[in-house]
Amino acid sequence: MRRTLALLLLSPLAAGASGLAQRQCLPSQELRICLWQDARLTPGKHGDDGWKPPLALSELRVYDSQGRQLSRLRVGRQSALERTRLSDGGKPVLLLKEDHSIGFGSYAGVETRPFTATAGGIRFAQPEGRPPAQPFAMASSLKSGWKEASDGFLLVSCAPDFPARGEWDGESFRVSYRRLKLQNGQWRLSERSERGFWENEGDFPSERLFPK
Repeated sequence: MRRTLALLLLSPLAAGASGLAQRQCLPSQELRICLWQDARLTPGKHGDDGWKPPLALSELRVYDSQGRQLSRLRVGRQSALERTRLSDGGKPVLLLKEDHSIGFGSYAGVETRPFTATAGGIRFAQPEGRPPAQPFAMASSLKSGWKEASDGFLLVSCAPDFPARGEWDGESFRVSYRRLKLQNGQWRLSERSERGFWENEGDFPSERLFPK
């Protein structure tokens, strides 16, 4: 059965990188997944204005039970790790969050990618049928959001409802309800949409609005 998780192999590299400090570590069976960030970055502080040169990219590193570094992956400067209640064949599903906020606008924000780890690398969630060249991420901004469900994640977003012909009236919007489900080792994405309006400043939509 063809797996739909995108496998990103991380080549083994010598431990240590100049200017980086370990910020977070989460267990994954016999492994540890650790986030290293620019040592100049104050935890909880966002933005790198004023740094010259700019902040170095963060790194996601995989260690074995003896503390040996197996692999590493460069990720966004403003990143964080989180746990979930989900697992894939016993391997815990973790979250990599990368902050792309720019301080204004309705669609820029934090992008979150579910993943699992093995000694060979990181497997990011990639829905079945989605091209590998289009990495999947869950957005959180003024007009998008998500939350964990018992079998995966619920995602909601709101965008202008442009007509097939003519100009947009400036008032019509469409809300998209998507469910990312982990089933038998595969990530499946289903979606429905309807006319409406939603912003990420109130309650998250009821689960009954999302596809099964």
